[in-house]
Amino acid sequence: MICKGCNQDKKLVKAHIIPESFFRDLRADEKTLKLISNVEGVHTKNAPIGVYDKEILCRDCEGKFQVLDDYAAKVLIDNAAIEELKQHGSLVGYKIPDVDYELLKRFVISLLWRASISKQGFYGKVSLGALEGHAKKLIWDESPGEKDEFSFVLAKFDDEGTISKAMLDPHQERWFGKRYYRFYIGGFVLYVKADSQATPEQWAEFIPNDNNLFVVSRGEIEKSKEFSVLLSGFRTNT
Repeated sequence: MICKGCNQDKKLVKAHIIPESFFRDLRADEKTLKLISNVEGVHTKNAPIGVYDKEILCRDCEGKFQVLDDYAAKVLIDNAAIEELKQHGSLVGYKIPDVDYELLKRFVISLLWRASISKQGFYGKVSLGALEGHAKKLIWDESPGEKDEFSFVLAKFDDEGTISKAMLDPHQERWFGKRYYRFYIGGFVLYVKADSQATPEQWAEFIPNDNNLFVVSRGEIEKSKEFSVLLSGFRTNT
């Protein structure tokens, strides 16, 4: 089959879009992670090792993502140095120090591109269209692109528990008139811009110019819009 990376006829492998390490981290016990869709009528699924696609990449091209995936896991899963940021006594966000932002951004672009080329239903709402080729070029050039290209913001719920062991499917939404895709990954919520326009002024401040990565607080998960969908998924597919 034709590999979507090198465009050669090669044997394709089980390629993960969201790295397997993120799924392993979300499993607290022997039970498998739940994948929950926010589309009515699409049922919750168990995912022992995450979601992979056997029809997109050869082994060599899949290997290109290993460094990026490992670094993202180091920052978002293994980083014990995350600091709480408070304003007037209230938690407003988090700071992750000593982050190689360009390397992390390359991971974000690779995540978005892999989701866009995948034919797995879990990623069915991700389609970069005309930007797909540009995202691929940045990946193969090992480039994070310009400041506004695929800029992203990370957020995090302030509490953890069984409900956070689920993962909602990524989907498109608009923020301040720009197209974004939302991913749930490693206990974080990732908003990545898939729009040729500049980053909205309201979110531009989250593009770091030093080695500190700032994460927005999403508050308590029970008060979020996603909570009812997550809860329904757990109750109907145990």
